Amino acid sequence: MTASSSAETSLHRPDSSRPTDRIVSIDVIRGIAIAGILLINITYFLNRAGQDEAVHGVDAVIWQVIDVLALGKFHFVFAFLFGTGVFIFLSRLTAKGRSTWVYIRRMLILIVAGAVNSALGGIDVLASYGCLALVLLLLTLVPRSVLVTVGIAAAIIPDALHMLSTLSSVGIEIPGALLLVLEFGRTLGHMVLGFWLAERGLFAAGTRVPVGWIFGIGLVLSLPVWIWSFTAGTGTEAAHEVAFRTAMIPGLMYITGLILLLRLPLAQRGLSFLRFYGRMAFSNYLGQTVICVTILPLLVGPGRLSALAALGFWLGVVVVQCVISMLWLRWLRFGPLEWVWRCGTYLEITPLRADGDGRSL
Repeated sequence: MTASSSAETSLHRPDSSRPTDRIVSIDVIRGIAIAGILLINITYFLNRAGQDEAVHGVDAVIWQVIDVLALGKFHFVFAFLFGTGVFIFLSRLTAKGRSTWVYIRRMLILIVAGAVNSALGGIDVLASYGCLALVLLLLTLVPRSVLVTVGIAAAIIPDALHMLSTLSSVGIEIPGALLLVLEFGRTLGHMVLGFWLAERGLFAAGTRVPVGWIFGIGLVLSLPVWIWSFTAGTGTEAAHEVAFRTAMIPGLMYITGLILLLRLPLAQRGLSFLRFYGRMAFSNYLGQTVICVTILPLLVGPGRLSALAALGFWLGVVVVQCVISMLWLRWLRFGPLEWVWRCGTYLEITPLRADGDGRSL
């Protein structure tokens, strides 16, 4: 076996550490998505801590660059991977002959966790993800051609309508209730795409999904999107809207680009620490809320945080959480909230210590 084929096999084979049936590349990409979501949300936490929303000069340029590169993109990646996780979980339920009620119970727990996160003061997606996952469960019963058509339409139409209503002279008025439905539909579309492409083997070794072609097309289409975002004006609502509403294009490019990158041995070694961060995504996501609502008011109180200082804080949180995740999973099989979630899902106590003999699903 050559070095490159060995690297590709190790990327997709089960992780030798606990649990034994994870796809490493998904954990790495999920870890990057969790870090990206905090990057997007950091301005919300700053404003919640009492910092003035108005930005000028260098700060405005920095936040514009972050919008162009990250706004909406990592939410797309996260929703896409959530759909991938739904496919993997349902497949394993079927293989083990477990009831679909296990899945439903799992999502109800996620909805409760989302409510807790909102109560703590965070921007929450968990509750909506739990609800949409129940809708996705119903959609898995329809023919796959219908599923993918619904997914693509749900992912594209809301963004197209919203851009027509805000950026063009057409003047389409979207009622508030319909806008809310469209936003939920948009996220559902991202999940459906993750489910469908995972089912077709996107993350499998030797996949027939044209990963390279998807990445190349995504890159070609992302360039004019990025230029459009920048030329819309620094700090303008139009620039923010363009960056958010075109996020699926760069987001899909990010996913496929990372899949290609992680086929390289050097990249695997260099990014391997992120798999621990991704394996504890649930704990780290809620942990970000706790850290930001606790610490940022202390930093903002004495004075305004510059964009560079805020980015330093973001990086510090990510590094600390990565270190904690690595140490935690060195001795234990699941993150703390992941363990609680799992026990609630199966209504049984799963061994937590690394040398436990509990089964993994």
